[in-house]
Amino acid sequence: MPPRCSEPRPAAASRHRDCIDAAQIASRPVREHDSPSDLSATVEPGHDWSAVERAAAAMRRLNQALANRRVDDEVLDEITATVEATAARLEQGTLRVKIDDMLSRPYLREIYEGQYFPLPLEPGDEIEFDPFSIGGGTLHPASVNVRYFKESDDAVTGEAVVDPMFAGPPERTHGGVVALIIDELMGALNRMRGRQAYTGRLTVHYRAATPLGVPLHLRAWIESTSGRKIVQHAEVHGPEGLCVNAEGLFILRADAPPIPEG
Repeated sequence: MPPRCSEPRPAAASRHRDCIDAAQIASRPVREHDSPSDLSATVEPGHDWSAVERAAAAMRRLNQALANRRVDDEVLDEITATVEATAARLEQGTLRVKIDDMLSRPYLREIYEGQYFPLPLEPGDEIEFDPFSIGGGTLHPASVNVRYFKESDDAVTGEAVVDPMFAGPPERTHGGVVALIIDELMGALNRMRGRQAYTGRLTVHYRAATPLGVPLHLRAWIESTSGRKIVQHAEVHGPEGLCVNAEGLFILRADAPPIPEG
């Protein structure tokens, strides 16, 4: 079992996603698949993912229908048989490795090759952070379907309507899903700025219930940078106002050029 975190338990209003000290993260070796010199992807650059995107969208529809609708047991038994047979067909395929999938996207490949350039976006343009992610990935079968947009060179916004299948307490978004959304929102800001950084610490303050099924408005911005450390703040607003605010510490990859202090 992994060692327990040594930090004291946070107050009920906050959650720490990761209690690994920033110095520990900074000293981690780059994993083999993260090395810019090891880019032997099994998926060709420019691969057409449209069939996967259609299948993922259909799976999300199925997940939501199963989570949110009542039907007779006989119907559920029929669905079970169909899904089991479909899963068996999929399991005959070649095992996918995420790093290979990501290297098929040119702008993601550039980052893994050590080319740290901001994405060529104008304010208001949508950011494709990670199409395979569970937060906003159109190629993920259980994605929350969050969308991210450039606000400025140092800030992003986001939009989400969280399906009730992601409920925690009744009529509230699960707190872990809220943290996931914020983590990806901040990750989208790093990606937009041409940086690949890992989450060192994410502190989430739950100010009010995050509602389900209504538009949520998200925003993240750079608070400060120093060496390989990036500090961000973020907020989530619902129709009734502020639901969540958060602070995140991100650590650049070991081979990335340091960021000037600011």
